[in-house]
Amino acid sequence: MIDISFLDWVKNRPKKYKKRMGEMRIFELLFCDKLDLLGFELKDFEQIRFYCLADPKEKVVYDVEPVLESVQVYIPYDYMSFLELHSDEEKWKAFSELIYKYVVPVLEKYSNFTLPTILTYVEEALEEIVRQNYEAVFLVGKTPKRSRSRKKIAILKGIHRSEGFQLRCEVYNDAGLQIIDQLLVEEIGNEIRYARFLGDLKWENEHLIVVKSKSSSWKEEIKIDD
Repeated sequence: MIDISFLDWVKNRPKKYKKRMGEMRIFELLFCDKLDLLGFELKDFEQIRFYCLADPKEKVVYDVEPVLESVQVYIPYDYMSFLELHSDEEKWKAFSELIYKYVVPVLEKYSNFTLPTILTYVEEALEEIVRQNYEAVFLVGKTPKRSRSRKKIAILKGIHRSEGFQLRCEVYNDAGLQIIDQLLVEEIGNEIRYARFLGDLKWENEHLIVVKSKSSSWKEEIKIDD
């Protein structure tokens, strides 16, 4: 699967901005997922990393790493320009401009597709971001899972948006009414950062659910009152 990411190459950013460096990631993931579904492939690489130098005087430079199956591209773009935007629509527009200006030339250079075909795929992948409402919502821990009495059902849900990631637990009664919607985790919107929270959900009894990480000591309890 093709993996495209834009990374800030400027050192010593204020801490308040470092916590927001994952805001573009959901756009990258949705874009790449759609390209993959469309059957788009690069010839010899899987990863494309764009390092944002924040210097308009810099030229675009390519650095190919065959062993790592990676193409590294150094670009003059200032990543802070993206972080200064507020709405998803503004961020999508800025991301689209980055795709056409920097990504398309790489796709043309390192794939067997013609430019018109690439542009068709790119347009469809960008539109998919809007169709998905700028977010990825997915089930976690092999849920839904029913309680032992079969009267309640629990869902562990991951929600990745530009502003970050949330892991939530929802519980429904036998009438289909939601009785619990509990926030378990908030994390930076990067799939590597929040992967450790994507664990298992277990009904201990009718009034207690435990969610545990598979890779760390993290766990959370959800208590249910009748």
